[in-house]
Amino acid sequence: MRLFCFTYAGGNAAFFDLLESNLNESVEVIKLEYAGHGTRHRERFYDNFEELAQDMYKIIYRYCQDGQDYALFGYSMGSISVVEVLTLIMQRDEILAPIHVFLSAHEPYTKRELMDFDNDKTDEWIKHRTMKFGGIPEQLIANKSFWRIYLPIYRADYKLINEYDFDKLKLKSNIPATIFYSETDTPFEDMIQWKHYFSGYCKLICYEGNHFFIREHYISIAEIIEQKLGGEELGRFKKKRDD
Repeated sequence: MRLFCFTYAGGNAAFFDLLESNLNESVEVIKLEYAGHGTRHRERFYDNFEELAQDMYKIIYRYCQDGQDYALFGYSMGSISVVEVLTLIMQRDEILAPIHVFLSAHEPYTKRELMDFDNDKTDEWIKHRTMKFGGIPEQLIANKSFWRIYLPIYRADYKLINEYDFDKLKLKSNIPATIFYSETDTPFEDMIQWKHYFSGYCKLICYEGNHFFIREHYISIAEIIEQKLGGEELGRFKKKRDD
């Protein structure tokens, strides 16, 4: 069983290290790296989500040639990445569909506070928003070297989200889905909208904390993932998928 993980805006694949360490060995965690991030920092950033989805799809396609079951996990911006990749998987019908989808910390539309990225105040806005969300350790807030490296990454990712057309999101799937969220970050009435796109099993699970609540709840989230990847609902979906 594989779990493909898609990180948040400004993040890299290492974000999922703690989640990986809390999952049992039966789950192979594939921590996907966006172009321009982490180990792929020398590559150019994506111009749009279509480019991101095509890139991630190619990686998943290569892994899936052995026919092993897999699931998709997206955190914040990674949730939109998952939906775009899932749309490609369903449209192309070249590989089996995932057996479960995990989305977290992002509603299925643009966050209201996103702004025009041509504005001269963009960098200060990014710093403020990242600190507000708890996205960086407090000791790095005034670190100029940190921002010199990471501001271009945050800027590129926020641009992707800001320019993404959520009105074209027409996904209709019966793949089982689990939605993780924090009420103080993305309220229930926003996150419940994912049920319009996942018409089968779709369960919302709420945690305390800020946008990065996963950092305080890795163990619980890992346990839920293991449960969902081995439950009765999974068996019913696999039978329906494979028939």
